[in-house]
Amino acid sequence: MCYKPTVARISLKRLSIVLGILGFAAAVWANRTGQFSVKPFPHGGEALAVTSATQWPPTVAPVKMGMFLENVYDFNISTQSIAAELVVWLSWREDFQKLLDADGLSIEQVVMPINRVNSWDSVARPFYAKPLRRSDGSYYQLVRFGGRFYADVIDLHRYPFERVSFPLIFGFTSMSDLFTADKARLVPDTSNSGVGAYIDIIGFATDGVSLTEFIQKTPTNYGFAEQKPLSFSQVRMTVDYTKSGIAAFQQLILPLVIVMLIVLVAPNLAASLWDVRIAIPSTALLTLVFMQQGYRQTLPLLPYVTFLDQVYAQCYLVTFGLFCLFVHTSNKLDTTAEDERPAQIAKLNKLDTRMQMGFILFLVVGVTLNWFVPLK
Repeated sequence: MCYKPTVARISLKRLSIVLGILGFAAAVWANRTGQFSVKPFPHGGEALAVTSATQWPPTVAPVKMGMFLENVYDFNISTQSIAAELVVWLSWREDFQKLLDADGLSIEQVVMPINRVNSWDSVARPFYAKPLRRSDGSYYQLVRFGGRFYADVIDLHRYPFERVSFPLIFGFTSMSDLFTADKARLVPDTSNSGVGAYIDIIGFATDGVSLTEFIQKTPTNYGFAEQKPLSFSQVRMTVDYTKSGIAAFQQLILPLVIVMLIVLVAPNLAASLWDVRIAIPSTALLTLVFMQQGYRQTLPLLPYVTFLDQVYAQCYLVTFGLFCLFVHTSNKLDTTAEDERPAQIAKLNKLDTRMQMGFILFLVVGVTLNWFVPLK
């Protein structure tokens, strides 16, 4: 005797499917509109890029600053830091020298790396015991800096095809109100600044270098009497690195593609081979878990999902969907009378083909959407 589901059971099944689809659509909408995104903490600071329209007080003392980045090494994505050695040259006029003399400071004590990680492990060594005097009356000093620098933002949303930018930020010390942005300004020497031959890091290709000027607004006055929140001039050298697309594809994408091709080909097996069909998604699911855990060990804990995480999530859904499909076809065959099995197998094979094409379309559309409209 064949088992026939009741109307109530069929209605409950359809309702479950509709609710599942609506829940999935709601989750995708919430993620892509940023409903689940981690909100940045409002620290109150702000970095404003200096443009030709930026207004400076007429009494501001300019300090011309250039950088030559000699060496970059020991890149650590988990700590968002990198070690670097560079030479910085500074040139200033008599009006800025008066500010230094007012506090009895030297230029290397006033202009310092802002985003250094271990101050006790950093080096700031001037080349000259006293600044040189040029023929035009300006002062000149050359300083070698070395240490670890911190990248405040490393965007891994498009991992493994990410672009990493490391800034080397120099600015005036905040321990004195004599060097605020309304009194002193760092002017980048873009024509002479540059990089050496040893700035490449393994696994990445050097993509570009830029030197820009910023005004860093702070949310505090550091306790100075009758002072508003202070702002300081900064110069940033930013080095951009990108992953090799071919290497990333071969190392992380190609194995995933092969596994999913095996999964997507499984519906081509006849519905009568139910035992073989069910084994393929189960094995593939374990393989996907181990593959994802493998690359995740090289990444820090992120408050968002990467592009590759999203691709794996789609692969999990497709693998689970095929497993459910094979369970359904197996149960159908088990409850079908022997004389009706050929017709039932043909019917189930057509269902397999339609579902196979649907899963392929889901992967193609989903991967494309995840690349151009990443989750927030």
